[in-house]
Amino acid sequence: MTVIGRHTARYLGMAALAGAALLVPATRLASALTGGDPLRIADVTPGVWILKGAVLVTVGWLVLSSTFLARARIRPPILPRPTGVPSEALPWEMPILLALIGLALLLRVIDLGDGLWFDEIQTLVDYARLPAGQVVTTFDSQNNHLLYSLAASVTFSLLGESAATLRLPAVLFGVASLWALHRFGRVVASRRETLLAVALMAVSYHHVWFSQNARGYTALLFFTLLGTWAFVLLLSRTPSWGLIVGYGLAMGLASYTHMTAALTVAAHGGIWAWLAWRHRTLEWRAPLLALILSGLIATTLYAVVLPQLSDTLLASAASAPTTEWQSPLWLAVETVRGLARGLPGGWLAVLLGLALAAGGTWSYWRQSPVVLIIMVLPPILTAGAALALSHNLWPRFFFFAAGFALLILVRGIHTVGLLAGRHAGPIAAVATLVAALGSALTVPRAWQPKQDYQGAVAFVEQAHDPADAMVTVDLTTFPVTEYLARPWQTATDGSSLETIEGDHPRTWVLYTFPVRLEAVFPEIYRRVTSAYDTAAVFPGTVGGGTILVMVTP
Repeated sequence: MTVIGRHTARYLGMAALAGAALLVPATRLASALTGGDPLRIADVTPGVWILKGAVLVTVGWLVLSSTFLARARIRPPILPRPTGVPSEALPWEMPILLALIGLALLLRVIDLGDGLWFDEIQTLVDYARLPAGQVVTTFDSQNNHLLYSLAASVTFSLLGESAATLRLPAVLFGVASLWALHRFGRVVASRRETLLAVALMAVSYHHVWFSQNARGYTALLFFTLLGTWAFVLLLSRTPSWGLIVGYGLAMGLASYTHMTAALTVAAHGGIWAWLAWRHRTLEWRAPLLALILSGLIATTLYAVVLPQLSDTLLASAASAPTTEWQSPLWLAVETVRGLARGLPGGWLAVLLGLALAAGGTWSYWRQSPVVLIIMVLPPILTAGAALALSHNLWPRFFFFAAGFALLILVRGIHTVGLLAGRHAGPIAAVATLVAALGSALTVPRAWQPKQDYQGAVAFVEQAHDPADAMVTVDLTTFPVTEYLARPWQTATDGSSLETIEGDHPRTWVLYTFPVRLEAVFPEIYRRVTSAYDTAAVFPGTVGGGTILVMVTP
């Protein structure tokens, strides 16, 4: 295809999008998305009008970006030579990368359907079972990671419903994130460091765990790595229309997966503003076009549910209990505990990793402060926003930065290896591969159930007498009654639990996440922990997700 042909196809595509936005009736599109439900059509139609307007604005911005690059005199890049490291040829680089991707896929499909945890179950019951049109028009909970729910809905329609197919999109995004890490690493690190970081990710307990978690976190990691790769190239090379669109799509889809991705875009915007102010005569305009495009694409994707967005966010904030999950100290302890669970040597390995990461941070600062800030500012902003909003500080909110952390860790190992003089590279590579082997030994832990609701329910059903009461509380109610379809009783406060106890010779209670139960239902928590015996404990790999089976004496 010629250059003129490419431009023609590009403008025809944009014209088709604009035409569809103008000509497709809002009510007809709302009807198609909602399956013809009259009540939902009325609710969704305002969002469809927002969608039509957002598409038109986005198309206009694409035309502007394309025209700018075609006519403007491009200046030198604002961030020349961001790597500062040799780009030596690495024998068998692509075959090794493909082998690592294949190994990663294998490790992530083993026991894929075991032990869904609460958030996965809610995704399955409330969203993945819906037709795709209803998924994209429903945002009644922050638990709905829209892009992931859509992917799971499509997977169900193609392969049928199961725990494994629910998790399949997480597997695919997880495996794809190894490729994305390789793309990003090649522009900020050496080929050897990049491939070693990919190797660590392939056999990481934590990456396997998240790749078997039916949530949007591996998709967020994948799109963040790609978006950051495009951002670095926009700053350091002659910009292209493809890079602008690539950044916009990657970060727009990241935001559609989880709204915290907007903080990564904000971090990029802050870095761009600082560089543009310092280097006003260099090429600062193309990154700006990409940043704005990412916001437009995110707005377009969310457009249909924007009328629901504020109500959902306000309702979630109003109903959120105050727990130690909002404490920075809890975040630090839980993060270290979680890291120790997936590392050979436990806490000692975490401390060693932190020391090596400090060395890697120092090395990246010497190479390029901007590159280091690009990697560390997004998680810092995420933590700051969560603190400012009194949001729960779950470690999983920071998984999107796992690729950056691995590159910094590998750089730290190489920095220490410099003590070995001219043998530094091989020694650092061997040390990293030994660490990867040790990490691989912990991967089987990730295959265990995240929460074992099925096991706990089966235990009670086998151990109870016909006259006994079987009761759920708080975060065991939805999985048992809606997912496992058991007609158990539910206690909503201390008095209702005592009433159930009075009507039966024995009462069995399932509970989990004691931190939340104590905060939301303190009377129930005090009663089950003081007046009940522990009949069984079903561990889970989710922090605090152990399911306890309690029974009256």
